[in-house]
Amino acid sequence: MGAQSGAVQGCIGRLVASHELTTKEDQTVKPVTLAREVVAFFIGGAGDSESYYGDGPSNYTLRAMEALQVRLGSSYGGKFQPYYMGYNDVKGDADLEEFVFSKLPHKSAHVYIVGHSLGGWNGAHLSQILTDKGYIVKMLVTLDPVGEGVMVALISDIYWSEPTPKAETWINVRAEPDEMDRTDVVAWVGGKWDIESGPDVMGIVKFNHYSALRLYESRLECGQSALDLSASSIAGYLREGA
Repeated sequence: MGAQSGAVQGCIGRLVASHELTTKEDQTVKPVTLAREVVAFFIGGAGDSESYYGDGPSNYTLRAMEALQVRLGSSYGGKFQPYYMGYNDVKGDADLEEFVFSKLPHKSAHVYIVGHSLGGWNGAHLSQILTDKGYIVKMLVTLDPVGEGVMVALISDIYWSEPTPKAETWINVRAEPDEMDRTDVVAWVGGKWDIESGPDVMGIVKFNHYSALRLYESRLECGQSALDLSASSIAGYLREGA
């Protein structure tokens, strides 16, 4: 992940992958261009997609996904496929197969990962897993990620080690409100991921931890929001293949 300008110039994909196809009758090598497709995984934190020790579901990250869907509209049809899930759905071989790998049409599809709270922590791990397997993780967005606390690791299905994200562009948004609410306290107790370097775009916003949507759509110092950057990247890539 190299440093990008405020507009994240490297976001817009220009790769059209192909593989070779031959038949028994004709052994001439033929390049086959694969359709441009985008898959986006929106990964919620504790109590987001399902109850967490009696709390939730809140569907906070679902609202962020819906904001991206509204921004892109219906013009891309089946070329853009978003999926909403919980942080625990992207850990373990069985869950990865059911919720991630089965949703990926081919390895040239562009993958976008947006994770909130514990979903940001596990989503960052997912970016490494997918990249190491040869998938194209175009963008990783971590929204006030949490996971450094030992206690939260003991009671939650998260990866123990600190993530080593692998994505062409990594955007991290940290919540630092003027007045903390219950969700901010829970995030601090759970161990906010203290990221000092790595992201191509880093932003601090004055909203509370719980609101994945506000964190996603808040304008950062570069003049755009994580929503703006992901939407323009996806739209630019799919328009090129139209």
